[in-house]
Amino acid sequence: MTPSADLEDQPDVLAGGLRPLKRARLMERIAAAAGELFQIQGYAAVTMEEIACAAEVSKRTLYKYFPVKEAVLAHLLEAELARDLARLDFRLDENASFRANVSALLTESAGWCERHPDYLLPYIRYKFASFEPSANTADRPGGSGDMVQAWMLLIVAGQQRGELDPTRPPEQLATYFHYLYFGALMRWITDRRLDLKQELAEVVRLFVDGARVAGVR
Repeated sequence: MTPSADLEDQPDVLAGGLRPLKRARLMERIAAAAGELFQIQGYAAVTMEEIACAAEVSKRTLYKYFPVKEAVLAHLLEAELARDLARLDFRLDENASFRANVSALLTESAGWCERHPDYLLPYIRYKFASFEPSANTADRPGGSGDMVQAWMLLIVAGQQRGELDPTRPPEQLATYFHYLYFGALMRWITDRRLDLKQELAEVVRLFVDGARVAGVR
């Protein structure tokens, strides 16, 4: 790989780093290259050096944006969730309830998790280990692809339709829902006899019953 292959070595880099669009494209390129390697070799077998080589970036650039392999995996998974959300176009479906919308997304998530079980444990470990209460979600690797943002979009829509309690901050509800989601994934990881789709359906039931506007069924 020559230095010119690395976007950070190209001349239109600003003093503070890559332009936002070019930075996002670089991160997507790295994640896509890593995803192909994960599919071919298995997640555990892939090294950061191999990811840098496949993405045609220097190791310096790779480690700047993704300090560990798990960070690449998290970016990959959360970007895929964001694409699923955009493809299903939940926000424009005014006739669908929060329960129906989030259940559809979780059904897709369950199918993906069942096809990639080896990704889940390192992903969950990384998310818990890298949790920063003071961090701005928009500044994290993954940005708008963060799963909490996906839940929050659906929760806000549910509040606007009068299904969920509008007095509760959507950021709070999204965080609660996120950790219910993680709980279901962890139960399934530790006991593969469980039906993941049923576990996630229980998450929706617990959340909706707890966040529902009083008197609404």
